[in-house]
Amino acid sequence: MEIQLKNIGMIKEASIKIDGLTVIAGENDTGKSTVGKALFAMINEVTKVHKLAFFDRIFHENYFSNQSHVFIKIDDTFQASLTWNDEDKILESEGKIPKEFTNVIFIETPFVMNFVNSFSQINKIQSRLSLYGDNIIIDLPFLTSDLLFKLSIRNNNDGIKIINEIKKVIGGFFEIDDIGNIDFIKNNKKIDILNTAMGIKTFGILQILSKNNYLIKDSILILDEPEVHLHPKWQLKMAELIVLLVQSGVKILVNSHSPYMIEALQRYSEREKVTADFYLAEDGYINKINDSNSQTLEKIFEKLSEPFDVFDEMDSQSMKSLLDG
Repeated sequence: MEIQLKNIGMIKEASIKIDGLTVIAGENDTGKSTVGKALFAMINEVTKVHKLAFFDRIFHENYFSNQSHVFIKIDDTFQASLTWNDEDKILESEGKIPKEFTNVIFIETPFVMNFVNSFSQINKIQSRLSLYGDNIIIDLPFLTSDLLFKLSIRNNNDGIKIINEIKKVIGGFFEIDDIGNIDFIKNNKKIDILNTAMGIKTFGILQILSKNNYLIKDSILILDEPEVHLHPKWQLKMAELIVLLVQSGVKILVNSHSPYMIEALQRYSEREKVTADFYLAEDGYINKINDSNSQTLEKIFEKLSEPFDVFDEMDSQSMKSLLDG
């Protein structure tokens, strides 16, 4: 699978392969998240009834210009393009998208776990009111509501099970009751979701998605900076888990600016012989340098090590001050 973007938000041009593990590294505000959101929107755009609704719900209109363009291709069986002009958006597609690729999951922040129980209550209220002809809609950001749905409602698919692997990391598991409420269980004690650490929630989202059968072969999982809230040691555990999912057939896109996470993904993917592609987001472009992972990673680590250059300069200044008396 390949996705191309031109003139969208901070992105001037990007061409990215989504096959196995894909990692986009770069500083903040370089367009990393835009790729994942565009991929999520594009897959939904061409497979759902209401065309052109998903880009409107995920992006604001001023995010695009009359030169904006998104193109996606899955093998030789399907391709679609979306362009903008001064008046209308134009969606063109051909071929039939394989059903497996329609399962796209975007995880933006573990903070969404705080709203799972509230989401369950909102659904019950809206359902009850609809019986009396009252249509009250509580509008949540679409990426948030989509993930909340997947955390609350089980899928009929036969999903990939990683529940025990995650339990070994976080020392417990998340339990979902009959009405969709979630608690964290550790040492036979029930801990309220609001009192559960953010790092545990990061793993908990994947644990619940596995339990609800949304992690299936050829599904697409988009992880936006999964290292946030994770200790470096747990970043390595997350990277190991990501590679395990890729081995099981999940296609994963990771956006990151953590050298720990990126190097761990590199090392684990090489050890397990998993297909991995690394890209650098910089100055409006997202690409692989000379189509080489090694050259791209060298540039990524060079960029991510810049703070240490600041420390070295501070050390030099301190030493100079000591020598000058």
